[in-house]
Amino acid sequence: MTELLSRTIDIADYDDVYELMSEMNVTDGLPVVPPTRERVERMLSGTNLDPETIAGRVAPNYAAATVEKIAINAVLAGALPEYLPLILAAVRAACSARFPLHGVIASTDGLAPMMIVNGPIRERIGMNWGLNALGQGNRANMTVGRALRLVLRNIGGAREGEIDQSVLGGAHKFTLTFAEHEAASPWPPLHVEYGYEVEDSVVTLLPTIGGPRLCIDEYSRSARALVGSMAMGFQRIFSPNGQIGPSMLVVSPEHAHVFGQDGWSKTDIREAIMELTALPIRERLVSPLVGGGVTETALAHAGIGTDALDRAMSKVAHPSHILIAVAGATAGKRTGIYPGIVGRMDPEHMGAFVPVSEKIDPL
Repeated sequence: MTELLSRTIDIADYDDVYELMSEMNVTDGLPVVPPTRERVERMLSGTNLDPETIAGRVAPNYAAATVEKIAINAVLAGALPEYLPLILAAVRAACSARFPLHGVIASTDGLAPMMIVNGPIRERIGMNWGLNALGQGNRANMTVGRALRLVLRNIGGAREGEIDQSVLGGAHKFTLTFAEHEAASPWPPLHVEYGYEVEDSVVTLLPTIGGPRLCIDEYSRSARALVGSMAMGFQRIFSPNGQIGPSMLVVSPEHAHVFGQDGWSKTDIREAIMELTALPIRERLVSPLVGGGVTETALAHAGIGTDALDRAMSKVAHPSHILIAVAGATAGKRTGIYPGIVGRMDPEHMGAFVPVSEKIDPL
């Protein structure tokens, strides 16, 4: 039997355990699965790690996320033991120095981690990468992301109305997890693009404001026409005339097929979007007619003077800020645009971007 360090709470027979957990404020507003000792021990069978192993320290409290505490939250989320290695990797990614977890949690914009899964684990745990891949209905997709959110809430302290000051929020703050449809992609899988082997199982995290903002184009038969539609959809996201940070394009198989037929790479798509969303800087400035744009303060901070206002500025600062993955069904030509963290024009955030990924340890 696994030795657990977490305290056990005994409740009376006449108490409602679901109401009790809600009153204890350990839920995301939806009912959770009671984390009994038996359920937690069963969850821990999904890993060979010692329950006391620390996967990371979770902002903003920077409390230690031990394997045991993560397993408890995985039980709460309704996950299965075979999902635990993926959940552990997601927690490690979220707690890594490269992921802006504190800013994501504390943002008024309603940011939350989007989770993309690649490699053999997708099929092994029955994830969805096809019809409704980013929607409801698949246990693995839904509970893995929910488990991460509960870890952030219950270990890190990311509770709404406290450190979480999201103005509007959104359903993505419950969960936003999907597997890439690798077989439908004309490009290497996302994890291979970022340096992993095809046979590796990898989870990638990206802060997103929600979505999708759908680009529906049923008529384009060429990559150039299709990327033109995407660029128009991308152009007015977030602050209409301003820039935005790293964002994800989830391309449906039928749109991916159009790009594949014309031999377009992800680099081609990124460069085209950079070109087609470029406006003279003066047209991106805040004005009495459009308040959503670039301020003079931001220009000064980026070292851009008034003599450069005719210079072109794209919707994102760098082509690498446009991330691309394939998912969905062959039921229509759609691309979902998931805007990322707010674009900042300081030099530190204007260079190349690589999302945070973690290899998933096998059992």
